[in-house]
Amino acid sequence: MTRRFSRRRLLRAGAVLAVSVTLGPPLTLLPAPTIARETDAISLVAGWNSASWCGPDMPIGDATASLPLRIAHSWDIANRSWQSFGPGTPIDTIGTLRHGQPLWMELTSDAEWRQDRASGPQPEPSELPAGWSYVGWSGLHEPVWTALGEDPWGAVAEAQRWNSEYQQWISYVPGESAQQLFAVLHPGDAIWLRMRVEGARWNPADGLAPADRAARLVPGEITYYHPSLAGGPMFCPPHRAYDPQDVTVGAAVTWPCGTRLRIWRDDRYVDVIVQDTGLLGHNHVDLSEAAFQQLAILTEGRVPVLIEVLAGPE
Repeated sequence: MTRRFSRRRLLRAGAVLAVSVTLGPPLTLLPAPTIARETDAISLVAGWNSASWCGPDMPIGDATASLPLRIAHSWDIANRSWQSFGPGTPIDTIGTLRHGQPLWMELTSDAEWRQDRASGPQPEPSELPAGWSYVGWSGLHEPVWTALGEDPWGAVAEAQRWNSEYQQWISYVPGESAQQLFAVLHPGDAIWLRMRVEGARWNPADGLAPADRAARLVPGEITYYHPSLAGGPMFCPPHRAYDPQDVTVGAAVTWPCGTRLRIWRDDRYVDVIVQDTGLLGHNHVDLSEAAFQQLAILTEGRVPVLIEVLAGPE
C-alpha cells in the first residue's frame, strides 16, 4: 500500500526533516535562483523513462549522446502533438532540446544522464492550455503542493509523474494528501499536468504562475431551470421568454443583469449571460437545460464549478 503524506502532517513534524529523512533528497533552503540550477545526474533505467533536460539549449543528439537511447518523444504544448528523435535514424522532429523540456524515452540499458550547467536568465514560461500538458522541472527540490498548488479548485486538477522503478504513473491531486513517491519535485522530473483552465504559465525553474484568468476564478455551483418555467418571462430587460434550448441563459443574484460568465468544469466550459434572477445562493448560477448539458447530465442536478467573469453588463 502506498503511504500518503498530508501537508499538515509534514509541517507539524518539520517539513525539511520529514522530507529529507522519509522521502530521500533533502530540501535545499536557499533563495530562489536567477539562473537554472545544475542538476545531479538523473538515474534512468532500461525501458521507459520520463525526464527533463536541465542543461543549456543544444541539439538533442548532443544532449542525449551518452545515453543508450532507442527513441525519445517530446510533447509540443502549443500544437498539442508529439515530436520524436531516433539516434542513428532520420527521425528528428525535435531538433534543439530546450532547457526544462521533458522527454519520454526508451533506453536499452540503465544509465546516468549527466547534464551541463545552464547559465543565463530563467527560461520563458510556457502558456498551458486547458487539459493535459507535459512539462519539465529543473528547479530546486520542492514540495509538490508548493510548485503545483494545493487548492482543490485551483488551476491544476491533477498531476502525474512516471516512476521508472515501478514502471507506473503516480498521481497528485491538489487538496488531497501527497503520495510518498510524489511528495517532492526533483531536478529533472517530467510531469503531466491537467489544467482546469487555459492561460496559466509554467516555468521549469519556478513552477506554476496562475494566469490572470485563473486568478479571477471563483468556486460556485450550477443547477438548471425546472421544465415548468419554459416560455415564462425572464427578469432582466428585455424580459425575453425562457427557452430551455438557449445555451446562453443563466440566472444569478451574485452578478447583475448582462454580466457575461464563463463556467468551467475541469477542461470544459460554457459561456452564458445573466438574464434572470431567483432564489439563488452566492456564486450559484441556474442554467438553461442546453447550457447545463454542456458540462453535465441533467440527472446530476447540482454540480460544483469554477466561474469566471468575462465582462460586466454593457
